[in-house]
Amino acid sequence: MLLSVIMPVYNTSATLGDAVKSVLQQQYSDFELILINDGSSDSSPEICDLLAKTDERIKVVHQENKGLSAARNQGIKSASGEFYAFIDSDDRFDKEAFLNFYKEKVQHPDMTMYVMNFDKVYGGISVPKKRSKDKIIIEPKELIKLIFSSSGVAFYTWNKIYHHSLFHKVSFPEGKIFEDIVTTYKLAKISSKTIVTTTVGYHYIRRSNTIVSSTFSPKYYDILTETEQLYALIKKDFPELKHEGLQKLIESINSVGYKLSQAPESIITKVFGERLQQDIQRYQEEIDSDKKIPLYFKIGLKLLQSDISSYKDYYKTNLKKFIMGKQSKTEDKSL
Repeated sequence: MLLSVIMPVYNTSATLGDAVKSVLQQQYSDFELILINDGSSDSSPEICDLLAKTDERIKVVHQENKGLSAARNQGIKSASGEFYAFIDSDDRFDKEAFLNFYKEKVQHPDMTMYVMNFDKVYGGISVPKKRSKDKIIIEPKELIKLIFSSSGVAFYTWNKIYHHSLFHKVSFPEGKIFEDIVTTYKLAKISSKTIVTTTVGYHYIRRSNTIVSSTFSPKYYDILTETEQLYALIKKDFPELKHEGLQKLIESINSVGYKLSQAPESIITKVFGERLQQDIQRYQEEIDSDKKIPLYFKIGLKLLQSDISSYKDYYKTNLKKFIMGKQSKTEDKSL
């Protein structure tokens, strides 16, 4: 079997059917679909079992709620395909995604990773990511640099298909959100041949009630701790990419700062606000010495160190456009 498709499921009964349908209707059919019910409390478990009766390619694994990473790891353990693909149970694959992957596999039998473009769907409006051209990458450093720089590649798990061997020594960090960040880096580092295509193969359905889009919670701080780990690995493995790693870290600091700035005052926000200021101070010397870090980022960090509550408006007017992928015209200077 060529492909194992792994779909974690947690309380997504309203969208599960469409997600599964997008897999079953693929124009290339040599795959298995593994549904990992991660302790859902709605009707998702029953829907999974019913769906399995409709198509022999569907397997269902039920487990206690352990989180997305644990569900993905369980899916890997249950998989029998040569390659692994991942889909969230509220998203969809394009109907030609697997066929396009198969064509590249035929042309490049030594391929170890396939990266497809994706779009984000906001209330029915599709916003595709853009890349300049298709690529064949054999140098891990080139792929990692592209992950940092291209919004259509990025650190997501679900817009990539992986040879099973990449997961022999890599797994998703359980108990974390933003679990893609370090995992994607580790997988990219050991991929010997990656095919990158501009063709959209995955539809990310943007919803307002996700963990990532909600207001601040202690779990949201994972974005910073995971990016700190990424930065440490970059400095050790590819020191020439230190700037890219540091800027990614600063973007995570700014994201946490924005969440804190719009949250009601509480003991939790006070504790994490102080922790954030300490983390900024830890990297202050490296930030100051990097002349490529944009001025508006450095101003934002100064605000976070002095008055987090005033940061919300600054983030919206100066930083959000950059983080969303729109380049600012502000000149890059150090403070």
